[in-house]
Amino acid sequence: MATPNLSFSGGYGHMRGVTLVLPSDRVQNFLPVGLELARQSLTEPGTHPVVLYFHDMFQAGFSIPVSASQSYHEYSMNIPYVCLSRSSLTPGGPGPYQFMAKLYLDNFLATLTGLICFGFAKETASIQVTNNGYTINTLHGQRLMSLAWEVEEDSGFQPVAECANFQPILRMVSQPLISAVPFSLGPFFALSNFDKNWDVATVRPLRTAVEVDVSFLPGYDCGRYPSEGWSPGIGQSVLGSYELRAPWRLSFPYPPLMSYGFSSR
Repeated sequence: MATPNLSFSGGYGHMRGVTLVLPSDRVQNFLPVGLELARQSLTEPGTHPVVLYFHDMFQAGFSIPVSASQSYHEYSMNIPYVCLSRSSLTPGGPGPYQFMAKLYLDNFLATLTGLICFGFAKETASIQVTNNGYTINTLHGQRLMSLAWEVEEDSGFQPVAECANFQPILRMVSQPLISAVPFSLGPFFALSNFDKNWDVATVRPLRTAVEVDVSFLPGYDCGRYPSEGWSPGIGQSVLGSYELRAPWRLSFPYPPLMSYGFSSR
């Protein structure tokens, strides 16, 4: 059965992705009751990928109801390769899915809509973006975390299809989003598709460093990732950092029972 693709909202995004490799037991603690980590081969046994996204959203708007487009910034902490556990109260297909453990936005309407309509764990924050930095603060001015990046020399944007190391990432980010409903609290789950137009999407490598000032999730320790130097770009490693530019659309939420037969690209 094909999963639904009726668009709820859409726009254009500059998405800076940083992949962390963390111990599996720590990542499991980021998940709510009813979800568990699924098997994956992207990282070594005993570890699991966690993808940090630092988004610039442009021309974003709702299709139903139709709304004027707007621009905002959004941070999300994505855990790919998760599945419903036997303890889940929600029946559904085996996945894999990706769960967004925490999101920060500087747009109140997008925060409220994501929380109420989708169960995304969104919170309004203050976000500043420069040519090589992205800083997230609470509304009271306390810094939560930041990203610094530099573009690898002589590396420009190229079509996603021409970047070999991005292909495993493409399959990962194409997994449906799973969220706890209602209001990101559960005890039930819903799915939604955060699709990109891969035919026109482009990507370039970035070297990155993430600084976490406040441990806003238990087990997500304060500190620098990596501890020194820069994370490599996607051109050097499948787990490298990148900037993705692509049109996107977000589907209406639907029950996991409709995911049977889904196969991620």
